[in-house]
Amino acid sequence: MGLEMERMGRCARLAWEHGVEVHRNTTVARPGVTTAHLLLGVLAEDTCAGGLILGRLQLDLQLAHRTTEFVLLHGRRPSTAEAQTIEWAGVVHTGAAHRVLHLAVEEANLYSATYPIGTEHLLLGILRVPDGMGYGILHYFGVTEERVRATRDELWQLLRSPE
Repeated sequence: MGLEMERMGRCARLAWEHGVEVHRNTTVARPGVTTAHLLLGVLAEDTCAGGLILGRLQLDLQLAHRTTEFVLLHGRRPSTAEAQTIEWAGVVHTGAAHRVLHLAVEEANLYSATYPIGTEHLLLGILRVPDGMGYGILHYFGVTEERVRATRDELWQLLRSPE
């Protein structure tokens, strides 16, 4: 496994594994794990930072989960030319999902090169890939990168309490 996988915190790893599992068990063929699969993982880990941020933004996590499953089942399939895939941690991902994972590393690196990758970083990565299904779903619900960053910063202020 790559360095990025080793840096994933418990919640981010569970979210990624959930997305991979959904991809493997789906009846609809997708070229690889998509940004929507990664979003399903973040939504499933509702007690982790990404889920807490979305909850604070008043996103109905269950509705968002069902909507994401619906989009994966009924959404447009990419043409062969659009279906670029890249292997990451031994699993095939779409190009957009691969970009999300690298952007999550970049987000964690804003704090330090050893800061664990969390679901908040996956969430921000999804919101930075506008051609991904995950981005479209989040924007459908009014979730933006700016709102997530502001809410994340509020949450981190709570975590820094000196008491």
